[in-house]
Amino acid sequence: KENDISSAFEVFRKNQSQAYSAAMSAYGAYDRMARYSDFSEMEYTPEIAGALDIYAEESVSADEHGKVLHIYSENSQIKSLLDEMFYDTLNIEFNLTSWARNLVKYGDFFLFNDVSPKHGIINAFPLPISEIEREEGFDPKDPMAVRFRWLTQGNQVLENWQVSHMRLLGNDAFLPYGSSTLEPAR
Repeated sequence: KENDISSAFEVFRKNQSQAYSAAMSAYGAYDRMARYSDFSEMEYTPEIAGALDIYAEESVSADEHGKVLHIYSENSQIKSLLDEMFYDTLNIEFNLTSWARNLVKYGDFFLFNDVSPKHGIINAFPLPISEIEREEGFDPKDPMAVRFRWLTQGNQVLENWQVSHMRLLGNDAFLPYGSSTLEPAR
């Protein structure tokens, strides 16, 4: 079929008011930025800064063999390539603690994947969370499509494979973004 969208999804999309959707989207972006600003200010409280440090360090602490990440695959080549990417290219033993700290602080974390057609991922750079928007549902032929928009770079569109979006899910009120561990204190 040319259009594999479920009939329930189609009914929902047709009945959803575009004005309401636009208003809620604008409010969500404003509220998201306000939350990020609050979380940044909250970090100046020593107890909260210490809690974020503990969350991050405990989340990525090495096991008895010194590994912070275990990769399992029946295919030894895939396992080898992923080991090389995470440990050699991305240097997760050094980077993962700070990445995890920002993830628990904001509920979201974005990495720009520097991809070479010949070599694959050759590096990853953290992106400012307040400058990136996640876009879903923009393609009627592919309702599961995801892309990102880098607002301060002229609304540059980044494809799904260019960005790693880590998020703490659990509170549907903040979808498609994550929920900070600091949200209850906020």
